[in-house]
Amino acid sequence: MSFLTNAFYLIMSLFWSLVCIGPWAAFAPPTAPEVPAGRDKMTQQLTVMSFNVWMQKSSLYKRLSGVVQTILSEKPDSFGLQEAHEQWRDTLLRELGGQYGIACARGRSTESAEGVPIFYLKDKYELVKEEVFWLSPWPSRATYGWGTSFPRLAGYAVLKDKKTGFTYAHFNSHLDFLSGPARSNGAWMIAEGVKALGLPAVFTADLNAAPGTKPAQYLEAGGLTDLRKAAKITDNGTTYPGGNALLNNTVLDYIYANHYLRSAKQFKVIRDQYDGMYPSDHFAVAATLTLAN
Repeated sequence: MSFLTNAFYLIMSLFWSLVCIGPWAAFAPPTAPEVPAGRDKMTQQLTVMSFNVWMQKSSLYKRLSGVVQTILSEKPDSFGLQEAHEQWRDTLLRELGGQYGIACARGRSTESAEGVPIFYLKDKYELVKEEVFWLSPWPSRATYGWGTSFPRLAGYAVLKDKKTGFTYAHFNSHLDFLSGPARSNGAWMIAEGVKALGLPAVFTADLNAAPGTKPAQYLEAGGLTDLRKAAKITDNGTTYPGGNALLNNTVLDYIYANHYLRSAKQFKVIRDQYDGMYPSDHFAVAATLTLAN
């Protein structure tokens, strides 16, 4: 996307925020889907992960080994990344030893920009469908929305177990750090997207918001369960240990599941260091859960 096009969409976003809907306007909270009656035909235990790998390119290769080891320590069925530009996406595909496939492999405005890719065990799962959408009034285009700092992107992958046929959707996103209405409206769009798809689903994200704030409220109103709260074994510690004084020692990273959740065994924050350093400015989070189909 050119500078002029980027500037145009930023101006349009500010116009929409300030003139059309007001500077603090947000959608009303979503409603939860109706839960159908009937018996579960199948259940399956999954491990999923969310990891903001920090877009800083200058330290990518210094931190790469730690990122790879963090992922392989859990070997999740699927995981969502935030701040994963093209170099991160391509390098991880190679460094993970060919074990993972990738969905939603694009940037928020250009291919080299930050993306929210979803990786999945490619020998275990078939990628049935993938789709990206922008968290803005124009979801089909790379656009700013409600005063965001950048075009904000979300995506999902529909994955089918090759042996059992169990199918679930993995949604992934990174909400804006600047605009409160953008975070609320983005959460609304994602909750509505999960509901519209109608499949067992998980949602991984850096919400740029603490528990109990509007984005979390909107997701829960839309029928999504925070696995940090639901897991039998859990960890309520910070997921952002440093780098921005306004956000230090807060919980920013989440894993949710929709109403097909049957149990949550564990939610963990991964604080391992490698070569005396953390692999990112965020800690990865992982959850083991059972979904029904």
